[in-house]
Amino acid sequence: MKALRFTLLLACALAAGACKNALEETPRDFVSTQNFFRTESEAKSAVYSLYNTVVNGDAYNVSLYFLNDLPTPAMDGLVNVATVSVDNFTYDATLPYLDYYYGAYTGILRANLILERVPSITMDPAAREALLGEARFMRALHYFNLVRLFGDVPLMTKSAVELDAAVNNPRTNREQIYQLILDDLRQAENALPLTYPPAEVGRAPRAAAKLLLAKVHLTRREFTQARDKSREVMNLGVHRLVADYRDVFDPARKNNAEHIFSAQYKQFRVGAWFESILSPPGTTGCGFANNLAGVSQKFFDAYPNTYRKEVSMMTSYVTTQGRTLTFDRPYVKKFIAWGPETVCFSGENNFPILRYAEALLVFAEAENEVNGPTPAAYDALNQLRKRARTRPNGVEDVTALPDLSGLTKDTFREAAWREREMELCFEGHGWFDLVRTGRLLSANRAEGKTNVAEKHLLFPLPQRALDLNQGLVQNPGY
Repeated sequence: MKALRFTLLLACALAAGACKNALEETPRDFVSTQNFFRTESEAKSAVYSLYNTVVNGDAYNVSLYFLNDLPTPAMDGLVNVATVSVDNFTYDATLPYLDYYYGAYTGILRANLILERVPSITMDPAAREALLGEARFMRALHYFNLVRLFGDVPLMTKSAVELDAAVNNPRTNREQIYQLILDDLRQAENALPLTYPPAEVGRAPRAAAKLLLAKVHLTRREFTQARDKSREVMNLGVHRLVADYRDVFDPARKNNAEHIFSAQYKQFRVGAWFESILSPPGTTGCGFANNLAGVSQKFFDAYPNTYRKEVSMMTSYVTTQGRTLTFDRPYVKKFIAWGPETVCFSGENNFPILRYAEALLVFAEAENEVNGPTPAAYDALNQLRKRARTRPNGVEDVTALPDLSGLTKDTFREAAWREREMELCFEGHGWFDLVRTGRLLSANRAEGKTNVAEKHLLFPLPQRALDLNQGLVQNPGY
């Protein structure tokens, strides 16, 4: 089929979509969207392709954590022009990390195609609904990231689009997109299974839809709903905190009970680039962190000296050969090889997108907004603090990180925000959290980042998208 294949899905996003036009002809000798969706196996294959859209370099393997962690007080850009520009708020619409825009629409297109074609396949109804639930979850995840990063974006709910519409497609009010997100997640949470067989680990389970729904409500300041959905995750009885904080990130222990939804990486297939990108030389096969990004010295110094800090950041490292490396500044340690330092840009690490710890954090913050610092809110945060100060041998450093108590509603809110910063640092949450809590400008100005301004509450739409889609208007200030 010689169909014109757009790289411009609505927002001129690069995506593997078909455009209805006179060039289309009947497929004869290869797979197309017209002759593929016939069996349950083919439906599963299509759903599996959705997960590719979170593992690529334009998603959690590079772009999303740089967009979120560099413009915060926790991370510094080093040497590289792009990382320094994000850290210093001097980036523009040509910033390479904005390529998530294209990757997101690739995922949205694939989800739309699944939602259109899978309902007509003869198969077990429950299995069909579960597959549709995965498509809705992935579409919601991408749209949620898009509206937080860029604000109003083009809304696409079909897989094929006319040429004229694609090249002149305006932005849609984010409230309308949020309604689609909420609808998708509500349907997904009722359709997705609690767990998957071991051979299918990595697919989105029910808790993923519930926790993402809780995060959407938290972002929208719908605190009662955020509290209730996060509590549902806690009450499922499937996920929990693992005892050792290092086990959250150790590739040998990935997909454990704390992991709800992660970008899945496999060495020499789709390997983790972030292991090399965030690690300094000598700690992995080709550590590039000294040219890209390190931990802010002030953030490192202010972080309580706990086991969690030792797992998260480093100023020295002992290799598997017993050689001690010492660095002139702190670096991220969470995604270190935790094994032989021989692999280059192909780590076994998964990137945690949703984990049980965040259910506790969302619950604590939302419960405080609804009822103040109740015992349940304290318990959620103190579970994390107890784990953070407890070493593998069971010894706790209570002095470094005591349980929280005796706080007002306002001081508990600040404590909950600080706990998020410590627990989830370098996992692609920082900028999102600073924006939603109204602290992006003040927090960065306190670090001497004088370039930060109101326009940085959103990222610019990529210049390439603007060039291809004449219906787009750039965000103010760019």
